[in-house]
Amino acid sequence: MTSLHVRRALDGDANSLEWVIARLSPVLLAQARYRLNPKLRRHVDPEDLVNEVWMIALPRLSEFDVAGPRYTPALLRFLSLTLLNRVNNLFQKFIQGKPLALSGSNDGGGDEAASPLAELEAEHTGVVTRVVQEETHGLVLDRIEELSSDDREVIILRGVEQNPNKDVAVLLGLEPNTVAVRYKRALARLRKSLPDSVFDELPSE
Repeated sequence: MTSLHVRRALDGDANSLEWVIARLSPVLLAQARYRLNPKLRRHVDPEDLVNEVWMIALPRLSEFDVAGPRYTPALLRFLSLTLLNRVNNLFQKFIQGKPLALSGSNDGGGDEAASPLAELEAEHTGVVTRVVQEETHGLVLDRIEELSSDDREVIILRGVEQNPNKDVAVLLGLEPNTVAVRYKRALARLRKSLPDSVFDELPSE
């Protein structure tokens, strides 16, 4: 169901676009909360960061190309990379004192990346803001937050950001098998508590 709406949203369907924003925003907010350290939170709120990610991404959806039927994981990865690059840029700006020069068509990193905001219709920016605010208090985010910190970390790194299992293992200082088991356990729990959610479409391996 999610991939169907993603395909329609990419084709410009406004109702599907709003549906996709509502579907993916809680997941992005969980990622933002994980990635923004206390020092960065003095300068940017996680909810505002998610809102900004959508603003950067929306003008580029018409250029989004997916090979195969797995639209949802591909779009989520696109959005999560945009968020990561914004966090990286914010870190360079506020913590290290200089902006990071990022390249690539979907970096979402600098002021140039934010320029498409001016091209968005007012009704779209209003929809994004409203939906993000509504979904930050929804069931999906609650279920993610109910996971143990270890399980939530693996869900974000492995499922949302879709880093390879071996890379997550190195990052966390764990054995790859430990990461795999923890991820499958956490994903199964989310699928059980959130039937027909975005987690149904994330790879389990």
